Amino acid sequence: FCYQVAEKASLDIYKNCLSHIFRLDYAWQETESSGNKMKRIDKGAEGINTTIRRIFDVLIEVIINTIGIIVIFFTLEKNLAYSLVFFIVTYYIVGTLLLKRAVQQEQVVNKAFENLGGITYESLNNIQTIKALSIDRGVIGVVGRHITSLIQDIRRRIFLFRIQAGVLYMYQTLFEFTIVAVLVWGIITGRYDISLLSLFIGLFQKVSESAGELTDVTQQLSLAKIWVSRAMAIMQTVPSIEHPRRVATQKPYSQDWKEIRIEDLEFSYKKRKALKNISVTIKRGEKVGIVGLSGSGKSTLFKLLLDLYEDYSGKISIGEISLKYMQRQSYIDHVAVVLQDTELFDMTLRENIEIAAVEIGTKSPEFLNDVLKMSHLEDVIEQLPDGVNTVVGEKGIRLSGGQRQRVGIARALYRQPDILLLDEATSHLDAHSEKEIQKALEECMHKFTTIVIAHRLSTIKAMDKIVVLERGKIVEQGGFDELLATKGVFARMWQDQKI
Repeated sequence: FCYQVAEKASLDIYKNCLSHIFRLDYAWQETESSGNKMKRIDKGAEGINTTIRRIFDVLIEVIINTIGIIVIFFTLEKNLAYSLVFFIVTYYIVGTLLLKRAVQQEQVVNKAFENLGGITYESLNNIQTIKALSIDRGVIGVVGRHITSLIQDIRRRIFLFRIQAGVLYMYQTLFEFTIVAVLVWGIITGRYDISLLSLFIGLFQKVSESAGELTDVTQQLSLAKIWVSRAMAIMQTVPSIEHPRRVATQKPYSQDWKEIRIEDLEFSYKKRKALKNISVTIKRGEKVGIVGLSGSGKSTLFKLLLDLYEDYSGKISIGEISLKYMQRQSYIDHVAVVLQDTELFDMTLRENIEIAAVEIGTKSPEFLNDVLKMSHLEDVIEQLPDGVNTVVGEKGIRLSGGQRQRVGIARALYRQPDILLLDEATSHLDAHSEKEIQKALEECMHKFTTIVIAHRLSTIKAMDKIVVLERGKIVEQGGFDELLATKGVFARMWQDQKI
C-alpha cells in the first residue's frame, strides 16, 4: 500500500509540474531548455518516490529495532543503555555534519546532469538536422566536454561521501572497542557478568547497522530533497500574466467586440527595440495582412496578439477591454494560430487535431470530417496505414512538411475561433495544394477575424488591409492595389518577388 502511495505521489508531482510549466510566462520558458525542464521534473518525481519508499523501508524498522534494544539494556544496565543512546545521537550528528558538504557537491553534480540531459534531449529532438548536416561529431564533442567537467564534479562528490563513511566507521569501531573494554574490565572486577558482554556484542551489531541505515537514509533523503527542490522551484515560480490573484480581478473575453485596436505599441527584447509606435485598427471580420522583411517585427506583433508578453508600452484592446486586463485563458479560447512550422505530437492524426478543442469531446465526428476536407487532408489520410488513427511520430516525422502544415490548418479550423492568426500557413505546400487550401481558407475566412503574416505577397491579394512593417515601424498600410499604386516599400517588395 505504501509503495502505491509513493508511485501515485511521484506521478502527481510529474503531472502538476508539467501543468504549472504550461501556465508560466513565455519569457520564463526562454530561460531554460526543454531538456533541463524535463530532467528536473523526472528527478523531482523520482525524489518523491524515493523519500516515501525509504521512510517505510528503513525508518520504521530502524526506530523499532533501536528503541527495542535500548529498552532491553535499560532493564539490564542503564549506563549501557545511555551509552547506546549517546552513540546513536552522536553518530547521526557527525554523519549529518559531514553530509552537508557532500550534499552541496551533489547539487553541483545534479545541475551538471540536468545540463547534459538538456543537450541530449535537444540533440535527439533535432535528429533530422544532425543526420542531414552530419554534425554528430560536433554534438558529441560538446557532450564530451560536458562529461569531462562532470567527471571532475563526480570525483569530488565521491571523495566527500567516502570521507563521511570512513569517519563514521572509525567512530563506530572506536566506540565498540571502548564499551567492550569497559565491560571486560567490569567482568574482571566482578561488576558485570560475561553474558552482558555477549549480549552487547550481539546487539550492538544491530544498533550500528540501524545507525548506519539511519545515516544512509538521511543521505538518500538529502539527495531526494535536492531533486524535489529543483522540481518545486518550478512549482514556486509565479506566473505574471496568468497569476491566479490577477486572473481573479480580470475580465473575461467578451464576444460582442467590434474591433481590435493597437495603440502606440512599443516592445523591446532586452535593449533591442522590436516594435516602435505601432497603431492599427482591425475591424471584426476583417482580413489583415502583415508584411515586411525579416526582422521587421511581424512575429513579435503576433506574440503580443497571443498575449505571450505583457511588458510592452501602449495598448492592445479587444473591443473595450485591454488585453492586459482580460483573462488570458478566456481570450485564447477564442483564438487559433497556424505557425510557419507546425509542431505535432507523437499521437494519432486525429488526436493532433482534436487536442485543439477548447472543450475536449464536444465536437461531432461529422465536424472533424468537414475540417479534414477544408484542410485537404483526405488524400493524406488515405495513404496512412490506419487512416486518421495513424500515429504520426515525434514532431510528425511520418508526415511531410506540407502534410504537417495541413494538420496545423485543420487544428486551427477545428478550434472554431473568433480570431485566426496565420504565419505563412501555406509556405510548405506545393503550388496546387497551396491554391486549394487558400481557396478553402478564403471560403471560411468570413467566419473569423483573420490576421496573416505573409512572405509571399501573392497570398494576401484578397486581404482587406495590408500593414507594412520596416524595422519595427508601420511605414505603409492600405489595400493591395492602393499600396502598389503608391510605389513605396510594398511596391518595391512586390517587384523584387516578381523578379
